[in-house]
Amino acid sequence: MRRQARGLIFIGVILVVSIVFIAIPTIDINIFGRSFERGNDDSLLGLTLGLDLQGGTHLVYQASKDTGEAPTADEMEVVRQTINNRVNQFGLSEPTVQLLGTPPDRVLIQIPGLSGASVSVGFAGNAVTQDDLEEFFRGELGHPEASVRSDVDDSGAELLIVNMDELRGQRLDRDGGVLEESEADQIRVQLGERFPATLRVIYSAPSGTSTPVFAEPTVGGINELLNQIDRGDARVSEVGTRSFSVLLTNPVDDAVDADGNVTEGEATRLRKLFNERFGPPLIYALTGQIVAYTVGGGVQQAKQLIGETAQLEFRERTCGPFLDPGDGTDWPPDGLSLDEWLLERCSNPNYFSETVLPLTGANLEDAFAGTQPGIPRPVVNIVFDGEGSDEFFEVTDRIARTRGLLAIYLDGKELVAPSAQQGISGGRAFIQGPDFTPERTRTIAIQLKSGALPVDLTLTQERNVDATLGGDTLRKSVIAGAIGLALVLVYMIIYYRGPGVVAALALILYASIVLAIFKIAPVTLTLSGIAALILTIGTAVDANILISERTKEELRAGRTLFAAINEGFARAWPSIRDSNVATLITSVVLFWFGDRLGTSVMQGFALTLGIGTLVSMFTAYFASRVISRTLASTPLGNRLTLWVPVGEVGAERATRTEQAAQAGD
Repeated sequence: MRRQARGLIFIGVILVVSIVFIAIPTIDINIFGRSFERGNDDSLLGLTLGLDLQGGTHLVYQASKDTGEAPTADEMEVVRQTINNRVNQFGLSEPTVQLLGTPPDRVLIQIPGLSGASVSVGFAGNAVTQDDLEEFFRGELGHPEASVRSDVDDSGAELLIVNMDELRGQRLDRDGGVLEESEADQIRVQLGERFPATLRVIYSAPSGTSTPVFAEPTVGGINELLNQIDRGDARVSEVGTRSFSVLLTNPVDDAVDADGNVTEGEATRLRKLFNERFGPPLIYALTGQIVAYTVGGGVQQAKQLIGETAQLEFRERTCGPFLDPGDGTDWPPDGLSLDEWLLERCSNPNYFSETVLPLTGANLEDAFAGTQPGIPRPVVNIVFDGEGSDEFFEVTDRIARTRGLLAIYLDGKELVAPSAQQGISGGRAFIQGPDFTPERTRTIAIQLKSGALPVDLTLTQERNVDATLGGDTLRKSVIAGAIGLALVLVYMIIYYRGPGVVAALALILYASIVLAIFKIAPVTLTLSGIAALILTIGTAVDANILISERTKEELRAGRTLFAAINEGFARAWPSIRDSNVATLITSVVLFWFGDRLGTSVMQGFALTLGIGTLVSMFTAYFASRVISRTLASTPLGNRLTLWVPVGEVGAERATRTEQAAQAGD
């Protein structure tokens, strides 16, 4: 009885957990710093649906090599496998990744269910409010579904994050030429036009000298300076005595390349012209320019994930000399104060030098998105291999002694340049960035782990694909499955009575567990997958029928109910095991061929069939046995004709045997 009680508790826990997972549309749990997200609000029970049931995105990439040679078949196969691994790790639903051409030189990717897009934008001085941006997206840009929320990056600056249903991609011709820029690029320009940056320039009153050194600032004079930097479109207005406002649409900001060379932006160039023409201004402030713009979610994230490889680079930064006011050192160059010098010595490329370290993405053993204590934004945790761990310890120990920095670059862009108090052992670190979102950190982690693609990929086709079957087919399939399951349950209960009730309970448990696994794994549900699921229902019922028939034979032979149940399960198990193992072997073969042929539909069918078969073995043998023994211990166990119609002679013999066994106890 104790064993039965433990078995019932175990089955009950599994059933409750399964129902909870199915009932909650969206699951979002943080486990040891790793986010676990499953389900969505847009599909039945939050299940992941395939391309044939909900549509998706169609992308075609042209492969090429820098040498001008055509990619080989082996290289294209590596591309296919790498892309397939990337999208699967990212959690995108059962993609179709196929090679096109003879010999293959293109890659077709179809990804179901990509929805949602986000734009993160930051304005200098927080000059634009959430309401202003939401009104702009909903009204002028035609996104009535857009919603805006506020976030703060690592530096404390405000980011406005706009969530939308989708963003249109590029329109390309047959040769890959751009017919229309992507909506994300268009929005970047439109934002700068709608919310121009404001340059505020204020001069103090004239000194009163008889011969002025500089010209008097005027609207006309400022327009002349703007023409010198080809910004005649700027709007200048005088807002007070010797005070001016200049509106600049999409001003080009200062830029620093990978070698540390600075390209002056328009505001910097304009300031120099002001200094030469009108003298140094009392106030020169540019606010409202776009200082951060990141597109994520949906197709944009998928394209970044598929076609790019994250290049991680570590550089040892040797800063300008550390000055101590008490050591007699002359003041820093350029007339900087000591505080300004301490800030500039490690952040201004004019004052520091960098050495590229042998640490690269090839030294990574693992990379995964997560969090770190005290850091408000998600990070990418990295784990170095043995060689990388040794190098990482040496460089952190060295910069701790030299007061240098370890600059971390991703795709040529500086992410962060931390210092170190001592050498860091263990080979574990993390990277962070001001525009890191959960989606972006997950993408970067996958790109770092998957390595570089052997060829270059150029997007040549991009379009949305409607569901070939649609929601109506899904509803009909679910209805058909429910009707089929109900008919099977009714038949089992009417014909087999007690064992029929056991089979019904086992099938309910089976359906709950399978759906929960599909949601947690997640398994993409296509129409072929639904067919495999319905097929495994028949497999589960078949196992219960074998057990019921063997139990019936044992009862007719005069065994007690408990003995008949035990013997029935023992004798039926070899047949159940062999038939299900054969089905599992078939599933493995189908999955293997589907992977080699790039046929995700075949893989989906095989995976669904395999999972359903394994669960049916558990419910048919373990769960049914526990439930049967439990029901046999109730008053139903004394009425053998309600349990199984064994016939009058068999029933009398089994009853006498049962009474004799009880008398012996």
